[in-house]
Order: sequence, then structure tokens, then C-alpha cells
Amino acid sequence: MQDNRNGKIPFLPPISRDRVIWEFPKCYTRNAALQLKKDWDIQAKAASKDGATSRQPWDRQKMSKVVVVGDLNVGKTCLINRFCKDVFERDYKATIGVDFEIERFEISGVPFSLQIWDTAGQEKFKCIATAYYRGAQVIITVFDMADIKSLDHT
Repeated sequence: MQDNRNGKIPFLPPISRDRVIWEFPKCYTRNAALQLKKDWDIQAKAASKDGATSRQPWDRQKMSKVVVVGDLNVGKTCLINRFCKDVFERDYKATIGVDFEIERFEISGVPFSLQIWDTAGQEKFKCIATAYYRGAQVIITVFDMADIKSLDHT
């Protein structure tokens, strides 16, 4: 970080000890694994009573829309294909307009579906891309860590 006024690196004050992270919690514990739970508390049972007691058909499932945005050639389609199809294709093929995948799964007997929208990164499609955001519950921004300026073009 440089100070533009005199070209010198600015002096940073010391950080207090209570602001330093000394260790990170473990990312996985047996208590966090839902499949190991034998029973749920009363509030959780009441909240999921409708979905957990009767299996819903896939056409009445919970649906969420996810839109993946980012600059041209940053790996949006590769990321989606890895998540949905467990494949990684090295050959680059540009997305024209928008493409989407549907990923279905169940949580505690309740069916869920993710509509994952893969938007084109080309500048000529930016004007229509904002229309894809309507109704989205999640927006994922993808950028190239080797080219941080790709984040500015999103």
C-alpha cells in the first residue's frame, strides 16, 4: 500500500492483541453433521412438520434461483459444471446469453431445487444480464484470482 502524496509506504499503527485471530476453529465436527442427529428439538420438528412427514412430489418442492455472474473467461460455466455434473472441461466455450442447470436434492425429507443460471460474461450481453437477477435468492460473483481486474468488470 503506497501513499500517493509522497510515494512512501504509510505507517500503520500496531494492532491490539484482542483483534488478532490466533487460531481457527475446526471446519468439521461431529456435532455439525446433521446426518448423525438421532432426534431434533421441538421447534425444528414443528417447522419442518409438513415437509418431513409427507414426501412432496418434485413439482411442489422448494425452489431457489441462483445467478452466477462474472467477467468473460473466468470459469463460471466450469464452476457450475463441477457442482452439477462433477466434471471439469478444459476446452473454453463461451456462453451465449444465458444457460441454466437444475440441481435437485433433499434436506430432512423435504425436496429442494436450485435453478443455477449461467450468465454470459461478454460486454454485449451485460444489458440483458440484469433481467436475470429478478427473483434470484443468491448471486455468486466469479472472478479470476490471477487477474483481479476481472472483479471490476462484474
